[in-house]
Amino acid sequence: MTPPDFFDMGARDNMFRPVRGMKDLYGPDAEKYNFIFTKIKAVGESYGFNLIYTPLLENTDVFQRSIGDETDVVSKEMYTFLDKGNESMTLRPEGTAGVIRSVVSENLAQKLPIKLMYCGEMFRYDRPQKGRFRQFRQIGFEYIGDKSPYTDVLLIAMAAESLQAIGILDFNIKINTLGDEETRENYTKAIVKYLSRHEENLSEDSKLRFKRNPLRILDSKDKRDLDICSMAPIIMDYLNKESRQYFEKVCKLLEACKINYEINNFLVRGLDYYSHTAFEIQSANTSYREALGGGGRYDKLLSIFGGPDVSGIGFALGIERLMLILKNGILVREPIRVAVIPVDEPENDYSFSIFRELQTCGINADFIHIGNLSKKMKTADRLGVKIAVILGEAEMKSGTATIKIMDSSDTSEKHKTIDINKLTAFLKWNIEERDRA
Repeated sequence: MTPPDFFDMGARDNMFRPVRGMKDLYGPDAEKYNFIFTKIKAVGESYGFNLIYTPLLENTDVFQRSIGDETDVVSKEMYTFLDKGNESMTLRPEGTAGVIRSVVSENLAQKLPIKLMYCGEMFRYDRPQKGRFRQFRQIGFEYIGDKSPYTDVLLIAMAAESLQAIGILDFNIKINTLGDEETRENYTKAIVKYLSRHEENLSEDSKLRFKRNPLRILDSKDKRDLDICSMAPIIMDYLNKESRQYFEKVCKLLEACKINYEINNFLVRGLDYYSHTAFEIQSANTSYREALGGGGRYDKLLSIFGGPDVSGIGFALGIERLMLILKNGILVREPIRVAVIPVDEPENDYSFSIFRELQTCGINADFIHIGNLSKKMKTADRLGVKIAVILGEAEMKSGTATIKIMDSSDTSEKHKTIDINKLTAFLKWNIEERDRA
């Protein structure tokens, strides 16, 4: 009987590859992801933020109302489809809208101010490229219900500390203000007046933006648009008194906190809900110029979803982009693994009981029992085991364990014999010494 076509190697290669722009995370990448999440989550917890997990799938209106119909995210990048009930659904393209929707629908707005952090998958139909995927992961923070320059600076400081926590020290913080509604209305008129003289030279995307949402042109990466915008009016010249005082206070507080920043007059971010402070963090690594993350304040987002008229501020960091920077030289310290290895099958049960005892004492341990001793040692080496605990008939009779330090070049230190009752204490001491090194 001829097997189905999907068993053909060529067909299988085509059918079972990841979807374009999406990738599996395993091995070192999975460890790097967990490292980033754990470290940045700890920063959030130190500031009093609590985790929230929102659905991957939301009603399309959640994003259209909050992000803005004329943004690139909504108009070109969202994964939107009709479900079996003929309802329009969208895979979340960013985290803030879902969190705010949850705050309103779960009546969390009664507990304001509230600090929430999230981590998970986002989806945007974009051209896959270095550090940019169609399924990507973000970790983000939202501080809702406290409008003041102090919270703006707090979130910017948290973003910087999050990068420092994972070992990324060389980055630039760019900030700008988008002012209040009055400021943006006046500034938009000035931008339209200026760009109308250059409309025919704009990129095709920006020609569309000019009619629908001209401020988005300032966010363009097209060289033609960049050249035109370099001489455009800046929002600083259109700030009303309240907006100017607010931004000046943010800058003074950043300086008082010794947080280095640079004002970028054309930083508008890509989402419509921002107002007042907006910021972006870029790697100083010249080989990678994409933003590592960013955020800003939003004044009307809760009220869009039927909640109270209160302000919030948030930011998010792109985990894949952070992973890319880590690959370029930051060493992630892997956990020190121990393997318990019986010499022959008769020692399996005894060795397994020792392995379980080490696990219950908090030691990262493996139990390797398949194959002969040579094969077991090769397996341990492949798994990155640093310390092997070898138990044979002689060790069982004498109540000892043979220790092999897998990564030692010192032959006098490479093999040791330890009393089995002192094994746990010896391993913990050895691991702690390595962590301090």
